[in-house]
Amino acid sequence: MIKPVIIFGLLFLLINSSIVGQDWRLSAGYNFKNFGLNYIPNDTYPYDIDGVSKGMVEIELERYLLYRLYFAGKTEFLIHDQQDVFIGGPVDFNQVNLGATVGLQWPKFGVFGGVKTGKIWDITMRSTDQNNKPIWTETTGGENNITGAFTVGIKYYLLNFVRLQATVNHTYNAPTSIMPQRSFNENPAFRSFDFSPVSFSVGISIGIPWSRSKGRGSKPDRDLPPLVRSSSVSFSEPLGNTFVTSAFGPRWRSEHQGVDLKANLRDKIVAAESGVVVKAGTGRGYGKMVRIKHGNGYETVYAHMSKISVKEGDTVKKGQEVGRAGNTGTSTGVHLHFEIIKNGTHINPESYIRF
Repeated sequence: MIKPVIIFGLLFLLINSSIVGQDWRLSAGYNFKNFGLNYIPNDTYPYDIDGVSKGMVEIELERYLLYRLYFAGKTEFLIHDQQDVFIGGPVDFNQVNLGATVGLQWPKFGVFGGVKTGKIWDITMRSTDQNNKPIWTETTGGENNITGAFTVGIKYYLLNFVRLQATVNHTYNAPTSIMPQRSFNENPAFRSFDFSPVSFSVGISIGIPWSRSKGRGSKPDRDLPPLVRSSSVSFSEPLGNTFVTSAFGPRWRSEHQGVDLKANLRDKIVAAESGVVVKAGTGRGYGKMVRIKHGNGYETVYAHMSKISVKEGDTVKKGQEVGRAGNTGTSTGVHLHFEIIKNGTHINPESYIRF
């Protein structure tokens, strides 16, 4: 069962290695999945028939193609447990799925849809013995089914790394005509049953975003502009120990008017040069942002912050904290969007700073 997962993951990385984008996200989660059954009851079975809920472990690798659009590969394993309060039911089985999804992610909410294929096997059914004690009975029919499914769902991020999710699945070729291997000593819950095509799941996952961009000291894969010296300003890095994850210039059929800098949540952001704060609030697409006016027509912008530490009208010194790194506005992960403006024209920050 492990080999197909490894092969699928390697193929996914190979196919997507040439796609230009900003962020990856690897997540692992746990879902409560509810399965419906269509069954013919056994009237002599002495216990109530509960719903079928199982615990599903999920591993997902997301590749962001644009700010909001991503493609993901997913693996799901059903946890084989028949006794717990929240997961169990009158039937038990093993299941594994491999799938692919496409989604749109805003800062908090996301929607997605996709397809997956998998298998259900080792199906057993609750029964009782001659003393009415619960036992499990092997079944016939419904084995060796390769299933397919369409999925749609929503996500909600509680934090940058933690999200809740809910999914609806419509399965094709689900096991049907499943009957117990009856004996005189066993009294099964059903005479026969089928898996319903529709299932629901809710769960929580923890994801780790990262960038494939090269770090400080590595050979750049693009030409950098010559450094500009100005007697009126001398810009320094707004973040320590960072590098560019998305450069200035054309990007995704639009113009990226600054650079994105790698950051961790709540990293300290400082003023790149002394000046006066002319905006400290929210901007369309920028989230929480600060704009500082410097001498000789220069301005700097700091966007997607989680916290703003200054207010409009404040005079700030070079190196003074202006906020903390975050993921607000139109952003797929924690980073700092940094701009330098000269007389109303955006200029490549790497013309002034070597990150």
